[in-house]
Amino acid sequence: MYFVRHLSGKRIILIMAMGIFLMAGASHAAPTQGTEKSAVDVFPINPSIAPNVAFWTDVFGRYTQSHGIIHDARHLGRVYEVISLDTARTVTAEKKNKRNKQLALEKYERILLALGAGNPPATSTEKQVAKLFSAKAGPAEYNQAAREVRCQTGISQQFKEGLIRSGSVIEEFKRIFHSHGLPIDLVYLPCVESSFDFTAYSKFGAAGVWQFTQGTGKMYMEIGYVVDQRRDPFISADAAARLLKKNYAHLKDWPLALTAYNHGLNGMLRAQQQKGSYENIFNTYQGASFKFASRNFYPEFLAARHVAKNYKQYFGDIPFQKPVQVTRFTTKGYVSASALARGLNLDIKTLQDLNPSLRAPVFDGRKHIPEGFELRLPNHIGHKTITQVTANLLQEKQKPSKFHVVRKGDTAGSIARTHAVSLNDLAMANGLGRKTTIYIGQNLRIPVQGERIPPIKLALAKPQKPVEPKEPVAQKEPVKTAAATPAPPEQAPPEKKKEQITEQIPPTAPPTEIPTALPKTTPTPEVSLADSAETLAKPVSEKPAVNLEIVTSDLKIQKTFTQSNQLVGLIQVAPEETLGHYADWLQIPTHKIRTLNRFPYSRTISIDQKVQIPLGKKDRERFEELRYEYHKEMEEDFFESFSISSVETYEIKNGDTIWSLCLNDLEIPVWLLKKYNPAMDFGRLQPRDKLVYPIVSSRKDVRS
Repeated sequence: MYFVRHLSGKRIILIMAMGIFLMAGASHAAPTQGTEKSAVDVFPINPSIAPNVAFWTDVFGRYTQSHGIIHDARHLGRVYEVISLDTARTVTAEKKNKRNKQLALEKYERILLALGAGNPPATSTEKQVAKLFSAKAGPAEYNQAAREVRCQTGISQQFKEGLIRSGSVIEEFKRIFHSHGLPIDLVYLPCVESSFDFTAYSKFGAAGVWQFTQGTGKMYMEIGYVVDQRRDPFISADAAARLLKKNYAHLKDWPLALTAYNHGLNGMLRAQQQKGSYENIFNTYQGASFKFASRNFYPEFLAARHVAKNYKQYFGDIPFQKPVQVTRFTTKGYVSASALARGLNLDIKTLQDLNPSLRAPVFDGRKHIPEGFELRLPNHIGHKTITQVTANLLQEKQKPSKFHVVRKGDTAGSIARTHAVSLNDLAMANGLGRKTTIYIGQNLRIPVQGERIPPIKLALAKPQKPVEPKEPVAQKEPVKTAAATPAPPEQAPPEKKKEQITEQIPPTAPPTEIPTALPKTTPTPEVSLADSAETLAKPVSEKPAVNLEIVTSDLKIQKTFTQSNQLVGLIQVAPEETLGHYADWLQIPTHKIRTLNRFPYSRTISIDQKVQIPLGKKDRERFEELRYEYHKEMEEDFFESFSISSVETYEIKNGDTIWSLCLNDLEIPVWLLKKYNPAMDFGRLQPRDKLVYPIVSSRKDVRS
């Protein structure tokens, strides 16, 4: 085949051997109910994807973070060069690596364009590149290749560390998948999704070992401000099994079902209708959102599965983590986490590690452990002891989430007095700094009684000064779409309802020292909180100070009125919201909102659009609280995993949409882009408009 001609003899042997192994390995898996194919065909490796599988095998098992693989994004067997990268976890090293990668990409782009222009290869590098193409290659193929130059960093060390972590959960994962009648080797999917990082969180809000988005996760799990079951490896494993089983039931093919885990079931159904088989889709499908990640998802799984099952060949002996035995206890009411830890003589960190689905607000005192929650506790603590300790700790209600929308004429001092909280607590909870600067339209979080606000917050809290954006950077050709109104992309992974879970829990990796989202500042001695507490809220300018601690979307119901004996509220759509969210918060069917607004089922809502919602007498406060928690949860989770290193500008091009820009070019969530461009109408982008956007770095990868 064409791909194979560009591989060495050793690589061809590896691919053939791996194909035999993959098919043989599949014979040990339990076939899905209703599967007519023999087990040997469960995870086929065909000639079209063989070079990609070999490429990802090297990425997972051979190359480290010191290797940058310069390659063709479509034909992964076409590797131009492997460059050296600085492995230091510093901002300086990150910038150096980014520059070196860019230089390498530009170098091979120039060579390919020159070959496409008919220039004969002269240098040894040019000759080496030319040999990677067939003798019949013409301008079109070289020019296409120039647009497909890409750099992939090796991750063999991360892969090995993930395998070590997998020891604490893998056997229970196998039990869960077997219980659903699924191929057991699907348990190696987290090698691709998260390297079994139990705290994994993506820029676009996918969380946990199985990397579920909120939208998909809601289908199978509880996801909210207090409990996020995506973070529980076992509950989310059951959700992943259900999702994959659903995908297979519709697509009748495991390569397609696995690709749908990344691309979405509806997306793969469309691809299947157009192209038929997986191999045809892989080779020819041009779906608007079927990009590099979706196209390579199945080959990555095959490679990860091969390396994981043959780990000694790549890593030698591995000290796999052991499962932790626990006692389970279902709460009879709401319980303070700190009080429970004290009563059981437990460190709060131990309680948090054993119950990863409980979010941070539970452990800093903003929320209680909810009623009916199944706690996991060290197995030396018996049910009788837990019952006795919790008997005097139970509360009847959950702590509320309160926020205040800053209006014209507000001051930090007046807001603190209105809500009967200390100015110092208000400032620390919202990162206001010593000058307590606030802006009209901000949603300030009101601290609750008993909340533990870390003192370090004050040092981190000084709001950022407006950052002068750099000159526009050159972008690869953006995705061109006809749509002008932003519509949310299809979500990929769904999630689950709670099932029986194992008596094991993975140990949490030791904490890593990481940079904070905002630069540390030294408080100015001569400026006290009291001195500036009565400074009036500032209007939002075109270049406002960005305070990453504060939600800035308009989350209040703007007005209410009666229509046909129904109380109706008017809201403005904020980023990442759907009609489904509004229906969930109001506990009504989505069609009631569509009917009220006369929205056809084919219509999606857009950012800043006005939408009417039906309200009951007690709905308003609850709706606003849940809406605030949803946005606060997204932002807290994001900045727990990522920090802002710099700010740049982007000039809008013809055909750009907010969704295509955020997903394919800027690689940041829409809500974050909106935070930096509060006055921009995302539904009416015009060519040559300029957006300010932040450069995001993972806290796990880079230290300042």
